[in-house]
Amino acid sequence: MSDCIRPSREQIEQLYQESLALIEALRQQVAGQQALIQGLQEQIAAQQALIQKLQDQLTKDSHNSGKPPSSDGLKKGRRKSLRKSGQRPRGG
Repeated sequence: MSDCIRPSREQIEQLYQESLALIEALRQQVAGQQALIQGLQEQIAAQQALIQKLQDQLTKDSHNSGKPPSSDGLKKGRRKSLRKSGQRPRGG
């Protein structure tokens, strides 16, 4: 067991300095990624707000806004009667 090779003080110091440099590089990388994540979160929030605004515009027509009926376009469908059909067949 006394045959273990021990690193010299210079080797230990060199490994220590290399590890400090790696730690600093990782800190800078993490800081850059955090800034990127923050920017992407802000962009996502802005896009979600825009999507909601556009969806709200799509759902508006002359019945639920102050728009004139002529602005409804061709989406206007025929309204069905709420009365139930009778038991008798149609015709005379």
